[in-house]
Amino acid sequence: MKKTLETFEKGCAGIVANVSKKHTAAAARLVISELEKNGFSWKLEEMTARHIDRPNEGTPMPELANSITWLIVIGGDGTILQAAREIVEHHIPLLGINPGRSFGFMADTLIDEVSDTLKSIKNLEFDIIKRSTLKAEFYSSANERKILPFALNDVTFTHGAEARLISLNVNVNDELLSTYSADGLIFATATGSTAHSMSAGGPILYPSVDAIALTPICPHTLSNRPIILPHDCKIEVFLNKINCDVLVITDGQVTEKMKPNDRVIISSSDYKAHFIHLKRHSFASILRKKLKWTGDLKNGSEE
Repeated sequence: MKKTLETFEKGCAGIVANVSKKHTAAAARLVISELEKNGFSWKLEEMTARHIDRPNEGTPMPELANSITWLIVIGGDGTILQAAREIVEHHIPLLGINPGRSFGFMADTLIDEVSDTLKSIKNLEFDIIKRSTLKAEFYSSANERKILPFALNDVTFTHGAEARLISLNVNVNDELLSTYSADGLIFATATGSTAHSMSAGGPILYPSVDAIALTPICPHTLSNRPIILPHDCKIEVFLNKINCDVLVITDGQVTEKMKPNDRVIISSSDYKAHFIHLKRHSFASILRKKLKWTGDLKNGSEE
């Protein structure tokens, strides 16, 4: 508790916003105002500072990560994913703020809740949730190794320029699980289970669940269903079809092209992404709201 108290009372908050969206500038200014009202010190990321017309107050992200104790990210899930990847090695808690125009699941606070959220943080009325990440190691046919950026959401295998079925062998702990002929495969963390994997029919996992969800995308064989794999297993994916382009994508943002006899080893990463979670927000309530789970098909009532 003492460490947590010092992190927020005596530490410094970093602020980063999605600078491609005009409305995030007003949100960033509001965050600064509320931080100051609650006695928190703060620093702006370089591009964010320019975005709100304070260019001389910005700090490059690598330098910022070394000088703050927690980070506020203003934007949707894509912005949060990018920021989390840049600070994960520093074990910095992250607070996501949804400026009001995003469907994302990772932003714990809406823009009109900023004042109450910062008061709750000041009073230590929150939890730190550690979210699992995935490591992907790419091995070429010549056995050259490349470590891909860690994935907080998912590692996806999909077809390249030619939109046709791809064929992939999947081994789990050195034993063949299945050969998948499909539009692609998604290996998702609990965090990523509400993203691409959910759209493809995969299961939803609570953020605290330490497991890997394997979801085939439009499989040719209907018996190939989603499966939950243990977090400590080793997964190997081999390209099975010779004349086929396959892309390996981590968190929808980083791409590597797979060639025949290439393979990718997927495992749980040693790093955890630390998220600030307000106690007034439960995952169940977030699911009901985001997915409109009403329980009544006639009038939309939750009763």
